[in-house]
Amino acid sequence: MATSNGFLSAIAHNNRIALLCASVVLAGGITIGSVSLAKGMVAMKRADREVTVRGVAQRNVTANRASWSVNYSEAAYDLSEALSTVDRDSATIRKYLAKQGFNGAMTKPSSANISVTDEYRDGKYTGRKVYTVRRTISFTTSKVAQVQAVQANKDELAQGGLVVDDVNVSYEYTELDKVKPEMIAEATKDARRAAEKFASDSGSSVGGIKSATQGYFSVSSREAPSGDEEYGSSGQTASSPDQRVRVVTTIDYYLD
Repeated sequence: MATSNGFLSAIAHNNRIALLCASVVLAGGITIGSVSLAKGMVAMKRADREVTVRGVAQRNVTANRASWSVNYSEAAYDLSEALSTVDRDSATIRKYLAKQGFNGAMTKPSSANISVTDEYRDGKYTGRKVYTVRRTISFTTSKVAQVQAVQANKDELAQGGLVVDDVNVSYEYTELDKVKPEMIAEATKDARRAAEKFASDSGSSVGGIKSATQGYFSVSSREAPSGDEEYGSSGQTASSPDQRVRVVTTIDYYLD
């Protein structure tokens, strides 16, 4: 009988130990689950607290390449006459360009573009043909200052009796890669300052970066108004050698 009572006591003791262990495991599971849930709630709360800011960086640069072109034409009833007149125009333009330091093959005229039209007067066909010959002289150079002189004094052509169809000039800055790293850093710092100002006003602090988008680099004349467009559309050429490079970076920051 004593043996039976001892056996039952041992079973009861083991059951209490098993129950205690189960309680500890359950409590631990609840604690771990609570910590995980708390972390999840913090993450959700943090995700709801963020700010989107833009950082801008601008830099004044001077174009290092210029392109210049002139289109001119002559018309006559005789093709050979039109051709010879255009040849004289070519010589006049090349002489003018040589004074500014541009000569040789770089100022060679394009091949002649010839068109033939019927002549009408008062709505009636005169029975005559008109031959129009067009040519172009164009070149690209690193001598930016000399191109500016060509453009500034182009009225000399008109004073010499030559009327051209149009004259075009554009300036290009080709060394963007030299300024990109510093400008991206400047734009990022500018965005950070904007985020910190917002956080200070709202009683928060700036956390890590959620996402960032770098806009395109745009180049324009310095006189052109600055917009807030994220993507520049002016490319790398402008009508003035005095240019402005601009980039906008958009960053999403978490707020703590």
